[in-house]
Amino acid sequence: MDIKKNSPSGEAENKDKMKLVKARTNLFLMDYFNFIIFALAVVIMSIGLFIFVYPKYQQIHKENEEIQNNLQVEYEAKFNYLSSIRDLKEIYQLISDKDKSKINSMLPTNRDTSVIIAEIESIATKNGVILNSIQTSTQETSSKTNTRSETKSDKASLAGIFNQSPQGVGSIKIEVKLSSVNYQVLKNIIKTFENNLRIFDIATVNFNVNKKEAIFTIYSYYFQ
Repeated sequence: MDIKKNSPSGEAENKDKMKLVKARTNLFLMDYFNFIIFALAVVIMSIGLFIFVYPKYQQIHKENEEIQNNLQVEYEAKFNYLSSIRDLKEIYQLISDKDKSKINSMLPTNRDTSVIIAEIESIATKNGVILNSIQTSTQETSSKTNTRSETKSDKASLAGIFNQSPQGVGSIKIEVKLSSVNYQVLKNIIKTFENNLRIFDIATVNFNVNKKEAIFTIYSYYFQ
């Protein structure tokens, strides 16, 4: 039996030890109070960041990844487009000047109607007919709808065949009135237009046998 623990001196010693522990604890808290507060603040802040900020960070990170992927896709598309332009440029450089001149004649880069009028006058002269009148009207292609502005009568008469052209290509509507025309001459004129180096589309032909008159509605094209 331990007599010291139950004795008054033992109880006093235990009290002294408790006081000492309490004093050391208080001293520790006083010495490291600021550090403990800082540590608690860090822990609380970390928990707050994890609960509130981290999900937002994940969302932003995901959005950034999507934006980066979209930019990468856009970059690849533009790179491929640039490569195709370079390839076309190389192919075009291989074309001879003679062939380039033919291409420009087929589809010129301007809408100068004086050249077309002179060519039609030459066709009329070669076939021995009288050129009564030429009327031209330019119709530019819309970049949004790729359709040209025409009247309802135009669309009805042409059945929509010449109402559309590729984007970037404009058309010139030409109405030609000829006289002193017979059937054989009419065939020769149509054949001349069809075989012409410049692109001509004959939309309508109205031939009056008795009056020997022919009225052509023709379309020619150019790069805008």
